[in-house]
Amino acid sequence: MTNTQKEMMALVGACTQEAGDKFLVPSVLNGEFNKILTKKFEIFNEDTQKKYDLIIDEKPGDLIKIYEKLSDKGIYITTASSLEDRDLFANLSKLFYIVMPYYFIEDNGSRKALVFASKKIHPTADLIRHRSDFVENTHYYHTDIHLASFVLPKYIFENIKDVIKL
Repeated sequence: MTNTQKEMMALVGACTQEAGDKFLVPSVLNGEFNKILTKKFEIFNEDTQKKYDLIIDEKPGDLIKIYEKLSDKGIYITTASSLEDRDLFANLSKLFYIVMPYYFIEDNGSRKALVFASKKIHPTADLIRHRSDFVENTHYYHTDIHLASFVLPKYIFENIKDVIKL
C-alpha cells in the first residue's frame, strides 16, 4: 500500500467521523492517525470489540459482518476495482445509507478508487474542518483534496448514479 493510499483511506475516515474514536484498521495504517494533531483514536488491528466507528479494509470483506460491527454512525472504507465498480457499490447500497466512491492519484499518475460507505455520516458535508485542517506531515492529503476526491467526472457519475447513495 502506497503512502498516498494509506493517507486517503485513514485520513478521509478519521477527519469525517465525529461520533467516535474506535477504529479497526490494517496495521500499516496505524501511523497515519498520528498525523491528526487535534484528536487521538483507539486503534485496533484485530477484531476484539463489539462495535467500531470506522472499519478500513484493504479489500472488500464480508459486508454484512462489517455492517453489524459498525456503530450506528459507523463508516466503512475499502478499495474498489474502479470508480465504476457497480457490483461493489450496489452491494454496499443494500446495507448503507451513504455509498460514495472517491479516488486519489498516485505519484506515477494512475488513478486509484476507494469507496466510503456509512450508516449516517456524509464524507464531505460532515467533514470536521478543525481536524482536517490540522493534519501534518502528509504526502498527499489535505482538506481540499479530501473534498475534491469525491467529485467525479459526469460520465462516471451517470454510469453509477443508480448504485450509489449520496
